[in-house]
Amino acid sequence: MGLTFDKENGIIKDTITGDRCIIITKARLEQIFERLTDVFQSGAAVIIAESMNASGERFATEMPEDIKTDLTLFFRTTVQRFTEAGFGKIEIVDFNPQKAELKFRIWNNLFAEIHKDGGTYCDAVANFVSGIYRQLTSENPKIEKTKCIGKNDPYCEWHLSPE
Repeated sequence: MGLTFDKENGIIKDTITGDRCIIITKARLEQIFERLTDVFQSGAAVIIAESMNASGERFATEMPEDIKTDLTLFFRTTVQRFTEAGFGKIEIVDFNPQKAELKFRIWNNLFAEIHKDGGTYCDAVANFVSGIYRQLTSENPKIEKTKCIGKNDPYCEWHLSPE
């Protein structure tokens, strides 16, 4: 991910975007999701989905132009950043830039370990990636989740293609 820690000022920064970062535990993230659900009931799912979508779009716009124009480099950089950030081991299984199709997996997916009503928060990943896809292609993706740790699969897997 490329983080730097400024000991003197107690600040962590992303070396690509220059944004200040924090480290948040899974337990705190669970607590945030639970509180959103307590306050907004079923509307919490919409808030989380829209927030992740917007975050994905912003992530794509923050990447340097030389990385955005080379989609193979973009995805390699993205996978490295989010794997190093602790979201799980991410791998691109198949990528066809001509057809704008992508298949990826996340082993040890953080969002699959956070449970809600018998399910997981894996949709947060799909929404984030959807925002990236839309920003890069100007199209909405069709997203199909084919595997899920929450359903006892060894990893979570998604296929993205144009709608």
